[in-house]
Amino acid sequence: MSRAKKPIGRIRPLNRPRPVRVDTNEHGMPARVRARDRWKRVEVVLDMWRIDDEWWREPISRAYYTLLLEGGGHLTIYEDLVDGRWCFQPE
Repeated sequence: MSRAKKPIGRIRPLNRPRPVRVDTNEHGMPARVRARDRWKRVEVVLDMWRIDDEWWREPISRAYYTLLLEGGGHLTIYEDLVDGRWCFQPE
């Protein structure tokens, strides 16, 4: 009996960012996030940081936010400052 072998050496990306819908307040900070088909209010922005990299190739400029959502859930999202899209960053 012969078994099919799985390909060796194939790289699969982990924690690939996924698009997420975000409403911001008057200061541009996340105020609501659509998570699992439901809007959740941001209770607190726990942390924020910015990454600007690879300007010599394809620019990467992102503002990251770690959020405490209503109901107690935590979420890390970022705004792509090059194209304006918001993404959820799985941990």
